[in-house]
Amino acid sequence: MIPKWWCLMIVFSAFMIQVISFGTAGAIGLYNIEFIEYFNVGAAEVSLIGSINLGVFLGAGPFVSLLMRHMSYRRVAVIGSLLSTISLLCVPFLDNIIYLYIIYGIFTGLGFAMVYLPSSVLAGLYFNEHRSLATGIATSGSGIGAVIFPLLVHSLIQYYGWKGSVFILAGLSLQCIVFSALLFPLAEIPNRGELMSVLTNSNIHDKQTNNHEIDHMMTNGKCENYNGHISISENDKTVQENGEVTKLMENFEPEAEKSLKHCYVLCDFSFFIFFLNNILWNMGVAISWILAPEYFVSMGLTKENAATILTFGGVGCFIGCIIGGGLGNIQSLSRLSMYISWNIAVGILIMFLPFKIFQSVEILSLIMFLNGLGFGGILGLLVIFTVDLLGEKALGDAFGYLMLSNGVGSIIGPPLGGAFKDILGTYDPTFFFAGTLIVVAGLLMFLIPIRDKFVPRPKKTAIGLTIEVNLKT
Repeated sequence: MIPKWWCLMIVFSAFMIQVISFGTAGAIGLYNIEFIEYFNVGAAEVSLIGSINLGVFLGAGPFVSLLMRHMSYRRVAVIGSLLSTISLLCVPFLDNIIYLYIIYGIFTGLGFAMVYLPSSVLAGLYFNEHRSLATGIATSGSGIGAVIFPLLVHSLIQYYGWKGSVFILAGLSLQCIVFSALLFPLAEIPNRGELMSVLTNSNIHDKQTNNHEIDHMMTNGKCENYNGHISISENDKTVQENGEVTKLMENFEPEAEKSLKHCYVLCDFSFFIFFLNNILWNMGVAISWILAPEYFVSMGLTKENAATILTFGGVGCFIGCIIGGGLGNIQSLSRLSMYISWNIAVGILIMFLPFKIFQSVEILSLIMFLNGLGFGGILGLLVIFTVDLLGEKALGDAFGYLMLSNGVGSIIGPPLGGAFKDILGTYDPTFFFAGTLIVVAGLLMFLIPIRDKFVPRPKKTAIGLTIEVNLKT
């Protein structure tokens, strides 16, 4: 039986997984400087390494969510940890940038995706009332990774060279196996007959449960959180010592749920707009974070200065994730309004970077801190806002497609920004372009309330279901 406090361990595991995975992916900007010299290539070719890695990391969401339907979340995460570690161990032996695209870009990114998605979704499923805060804390691990890893990688490169530093990152990636092993499922796996026996022998009020609903509750072979309430299981935390269980299932829509397919989430207009929004702001954010170290060095700053500035961005991201998650728990505040505000603010801040008046270490650090704060606020709201749009039952599939949109933006953005720099000879237009993309992404979200005003969403019918089970007999 899983103890009640284990939900905190799930959040801790998700937090640490994001520290390592996002920290490693975010440190690629420092390696880009080394790769340009080592492989003797341009900014566009080198930036493609990080964009492929981040793109696969985030874009493999639908594939990973499909794996999560057929395997336990924990098994998917452990396999991903092994894949990312083995891929990183191969990187120092590669002598061609094309191989880096494949080994580091694709395989390491896929491994991190297989670790990140199960941990994030499970952290959200373990909570109901405090889901936004829990996912915000878990997501803040990406900010801590952005704080620690630039300084860590810079020091490792100085002492061991870029190849030696990658071996150490592989060792850190191996620790994800430990955290993945802590991702216990939400409930034990009763067979269908046991669940049928529990329900048919219970005193059911208001509605008689039939075989079709039993099949629905057995989705993925186990009883899961069902629109905010956990299904029946003898190991469920709501089973008291006297064996009496009372449940209320809300928003019960068996016929609609039966027809759901893996890509059904994209048929929802609001989620599709959210999907496009994530493509645009990820293009802008990927450009600004991956190309920032090279940009700061081109201003005349040192590599140490560039790493320090990125660290301030990571601190802001860490704080922003917690603030965003905390504000998301306040029912009187509009999550949509907060999300739009974070988008527009981040875009405007990025457009400040090319102005000469702001190009000092102190001011750039402040801008990157505020930029990270807004970026963290966006990340802290992603899970809870997804639940707002589609409900908890769709969280696994929806978050997988959100990762796909993030990956598409991350793949397109940096090479496009690097090409602008190679053609125009300066990074200034690139960062104006990145900021504009994020502002447009925020404005795009206004289509959701506009559409809802003229075409209201269908209301779900709530059906109460009370079940009393005597386990002593």
